[in-house]
Amino acid sequence: MATQFDYLTPPPKRENRGSSKIWIRVFSNVASFLFVYCIMVGSLFYELGQRIAGIATDKTKDNTMPNFTPRQPYKNIKKMKISNDLRFYAQEIDLDLEVFKITTEDGFILTLHHLFDPKETQEQKDARTPILLQHGLLSCSGAFLTAGHNSLACYFQEEGYDVWLGNNRSWFEAVHSEYEGNLKHNEKYWDWDVRDFAYYDLPCIIDNVLSHKPNHTQLILGGHSQGCTQTVLLLKNGNFPEHSHKLKAVFFLCPAIFPGSLFHHRTFIKFIHAMGPTTYKFFFGKTAFLPILGWARRNLYHTTLFGWTSYLMFKYLFGWNSSKWGSDKKIWHIHFVFNVSYVSTKLMNWWLSEWVPEGFSNQLLPKKAYMSEEHCAFTPVNSAADAMEAEQASVVALEEAEAELPVNGELIDDSKTFFPYKREWFGLDEKINTVPMLIFTGKLDYLVDGDRLASHMRHYESAYQEGSNLKIVELDDYSHLDVVWSEDAIGRVGYVVHDMIKGLGSKEVTENEKVIVPEVAQPSTTANPTDSLSIPKENGISKKLKERQVASDISEKKESSTLPSRFEVTV
Repeated sequence: MATQFDYLTPPPKRENRGSSKIWIRVFSNVASFLFVYCIMVGSLFYELGQRIAGIATDKTKDNTMPNFTPRQPYKNIKKMKISNDLRFYAQEIDLDLEVFKITTEDGFILTLHHLFDPKETQEQKDARTPILLQHGLLSCSGAFLTAGHNSLACYFQEEGYDVWLGNNRSWFEAVHSEYEGNLKHNEKYWDWDVRDFAYYDLPCIIDNVLSHKPNHTQLILGGHSQGCTQTVLLLKNGNFPEHSHKLKAVFFLCPAIFPGSLFHHRTFIKFIHAMGPTTYKFFFGKTAFLPILGWARRNLYHTTLFGWTSYLMFKYLFGWNSSKWGSDKKIWHIHFVFNVSYVSTKLMNWWLSEWVPEGFSNQLLPKKAYMSEEHCAFTPVNSAADAMEAEQASVVALEEAEAELPVNGELIDDSKTFFPYKREWFGLDEKINTVPMLIFTGKLDYLVDGDRLASHMRHYESAYQEGSNLKIVELDDYSHLDVVWSEDAIGRVGYVVHDMIKGLGSKEVTENEKVIVPEVAQPSTTANPTDSLSIPKENGISKKLKERQVASDISEKKESSTLPSRFEVTV
């Protein structure tokens, strides 16, 4: 039976037939190589130009804070070898890493990592509150651990949490429970996008983590970038709301919900965005996106050349720099060893292509909107009375009125996207639990628009209220990767997350209870329970939005029912 959430269900997988499949493979291999080659050459000239002009931005900052001093990432980093085995880095900080192979409902075999203290008993491990960290695009579980003693994974483990690191499908290897042979060119295997992450991968990961926690029915979920995207898609999907009740709280690091101004300024993004479906298919193929990057990592990861070129390419493409990553360039190298994981060309379609109606880049506002505060402005949509009055106006008058509107999102049509700015995403089904949310945005993060997300959550989500079950923290000197790689990420991010979790208390929230989250304390203070607000979970249009005369297209809710889990737990 059709529901309002069916657009979040991945479509059936398909593959090409006939001789065109061979030609697409040949052309895409050549074109992808030339694309990467041009980026490499461009990054070299970009770096050379910056150094000649004396504007290179690689100088490491002093990341010491009043209540936190970055530690030596590893005991003897100068003599450390470069490894592509994440367990090696866990052992270098006196911890260990378990690897679980788990299978999604659609047959993809995922790699799930568990960070633990080998000196602890099983009883001690079972008592720890589980926390799951989910990586971003082209990254993997290593993003949360490669900073060693300065990593968020290490910090959470030291603070008594049971740390789990998730990986989406394909990771650094293409494996499946049903598809056989070399899957490198299997189009059906690679036919997936961000919906599959939210519909299959993340629920499977959550279920498997909780299967190892006999004393817990909920976990804390933290995501970076794309890890936040798939979490939001999961939380808004009323077709299987059971997983919202398995999350005690979520925290988002530079969430990729709205595109940032960088999409207007990077040639490679505009180049891909302008491609039609046929051009894109012959340029990048229908399997893995730029598989040559995976080949380079697999064969060259241990070389200085790999670390150096990876840094220059990311700096050139996104404008990031290493000023907060520490002075030892070996750490930078280790970070990039756990990047360029395999992703599908269909996934990159969703992120970058104009011809994908629901795509991420189709939420991009006109350039001038990012030069002011208009990109995150709050302008209530029409009330019912306004709508009736508008129906009586002429088409010409409406067009003239629209032309005078500020550029705040109303001049783009985001109705087909997964995250329409002025529509409610959460609380559309009474069976969905409202999960307390902590959001970190970076002031220097131009890849995604954190201000627009913050404005949406404050003005258009009736189920969330800042100071009660929503907290938004802006990190004034952080860019997109600093939230996971910065030397002071523990002091700037970890402390705040830990204080929020402590404020939740030990009781696990059930479906029919109030959701209470205290105001998150700054790192140097302790959360004060008396400062918290308490509001009951509310569905549909809340009083907050009614007062602002915000209309909603929320469908009539169905009677609540208990749904069985859609996933079998396998290890």
